[in-house]
Amino acid sequence: MNYVLAHGSWHGGWCWRPVADRLLSAGHRVFTPSFTGMGDRAHLLREGITIDTFIDDLVQLICSEELSDVTLVGHSFGGIPITGVADRIPERITHLVYLDAVVLESGKSAFSSYPKADADARIAAAFSATGGLAVPVPNRIPAVWGLKPGTAEHDWVARRLTPHPLASYTTSLELKNPIGNDCPRTYLYCTAPSHPLLEESRKLVRSLPGWKWLDIDAPHEVHITNPDLVADILLGNL
Repeated sequence: MNYVLAHGSWHGGWCWRPVADRLLSAGHRVFTPSFTGMGDRAHLLREGITIDTFIDDLVQLICSEELSDVTLVGHSFGGIPITGVADRIPERITHLVYLDAVVLESGKSAFSSYPKADADARIAAAFSATGGLAVPVPNRIPAVWGLKPGTAEHDWVARRLTPHPLASYTTSLELKNPIGNDCPRTYLYCTAPSHPLLEESRKLVRSLPGWKWLDIDAPHEVHITNPDLVADILLGNL
């Protein structure tokens, strides 16, 4: 099995290390790319990084590595580009996994599903800090992420976050096919606590046929706080 793990806002491929180590130990191939301008690719931050850029990042990885039988996982914001990948190359995807993730209909942007106050605050922060290029890292890690201040996990995440290209939030996801493009798909809902930013995505998934749904008694950053749980689900419970 091949696993491609797509990160969320302000993160990079580094955030998947605890889960990736467990999948690798089980004998699978694992890829944890950082999106253009983020994580270890933060030096590539520039104008014109849209949601299509992030979709291209994943498509090019899968195609250049000649991967098939791919379990494609998107955490949080990462749910948007994995939907785009399935729209383009469904024949390479065995399963789509939305880990407490954003799910969008065609023609909508990330900010279409966020509460207006949250979207407006991120836009204002981006223009204040970078002239509209990128949303700066939050001053404090949001409590809803589930990382306790003073812990090793909290400090590890806090020092590695990087600004998030603003246009990837504001540009629309354009699909030629229904969400998921007939690929098997599972939504993993982190309930402890529930992230309010994702309520519109959860409502959308519940309204659509063909989805598997699994509640997880863990916080939004479950891949960091509970990597054994995530790895076990990916290895055997989809």
